[in-house]
Order: sequence, then C-alpha cells, then structure tokens
Amino acid sequence: MSTRSKKTKTKKSKSKSKSVLGSFVKSMPGQFIIGGLTVAGIAYASNNASSPIIAGIIGALPIGMPSSVFVDDNKVAAYAYHLFIFSIPLIIGTFLNWYLLEKEKFSKYESVGISLTVIIVMNSMVAFTLAK
Repeated sequence: MSTRSKKTKTKKSKSKSKSVLGSFVKSMPGQFIIGGLTVAGIAYASNNASSPIIAGIIGALPIGMPSSVFVDDNKVAAYAYHLFIFSIPLIIGTFLNWYLLEKEKFSKYESVGISLTVIIVMNSMVAFTLAK
C-alpha cells in the first residue's frame, strides 16, 4: 500500500470520528449530558472550594457561552449578541440575590425565587423591546 493511500485512509477515519463526536454533541442526549455535567461540576466545585472567592469564580463560569457549539453556524453570531444583551438582567438579578441574602437576611429559597422572577420579567421586557 502506498503512503498516499495510507494518508487518505487516516484522514477519512479521523473525519469520520469527528463526525461521530459532532453528532453526539449536537444530539439532545449529548447536550443533556454535557449540560448536566457542567452544572453538577460547578455546584460540586463551588461547594468544595477552599475559598468563597474561588467558589464565586467557579459559580460564575458562563454556561451560555460554551453552548454556542450547539448553535448552527449561521445563527451563532446572533446567539452571542443576544447572550450578551440578556446577561445584563442576569447581573442585576445576581446583585439582587446577594443583597437579599446579605442585607435583608432572606432565605436562599426566597432570595433565588425573587431574583429569578426579576430576571424573567426583565428578560421579557428586553425581548419585547428587541422584537419591535
């Protein structure tokens, strides 16, 4: 077998394995597994971090940005733009969550519920404004 045909076979087998991995990553079970492992990993690392600062860094890892790999190539730029826009209510809601926990002494369940409600309302207002 010539060297050229060996290289052709190697390239074909590599591209085939990439497409299998790509197909898995784009599949619903693949996305579910990746998302679940990401969230569980962040929660585990944040609970077991030696410092609250490290826990904050780990907890603030962007989940939306890596999900760009699941978005079609022709839609990924618009996805990234809207991810940026909708991060603003997230920052405000995260601040509210801290404020309610630290200053107002709400339980974590009350604080998260109120903060998520504010984020949802703000995101709805932004979405309505962008749709015009």
